[in-house]
Amino acid sequence: MTEPSDPAGLPAQQPLPPPPPPQPGPGPYAAQFGYTPVPVNNNLGWAIGGILVCWPFGIPSLIKSLAVNSLWAQGQFDQAQFAAAEAKKWGKIGIIVGASAYGLLILAYVVFFIVYAVLIGSLVATTQ
Repeated sequence: MTEPSDPAGLPAQQPLPPPPPPQPGPGPYAAQFGYTPVPVNNNLGWAIGGILVCWPFGIPSLIKSLAVNSLWAQGQFDQAQFAAAEAKKWGKIGIIVGASAYGLLILAYVVFFIVYAVLIGSLVATTQ
């Protein structure tokens, strides 16, 4: 027996086989299952705090903090981690030094006004 053909004498088209079933693998949620490393925290908050309180220490913190994401995108994960640690270190130093300096300034003002009040009080007492 011969295969059916169309009127032009060509063989009939065979149906395509069904597509293979989908295989498990990385999908839209692949990062949750360890396929892609999670980016490191760039510690931008410490950098901004350092800039606001004591800018000489906040500037290096900000520079290191902004370098973290570009290093991570380049695949330099160790350098990104190191830059994040440096950003946090300089930000903390800036906040501690700045807060200490502001505390000393407030203490100096308090001492100044106490001494001023004592001097004015003694001048008023001697003139009476």
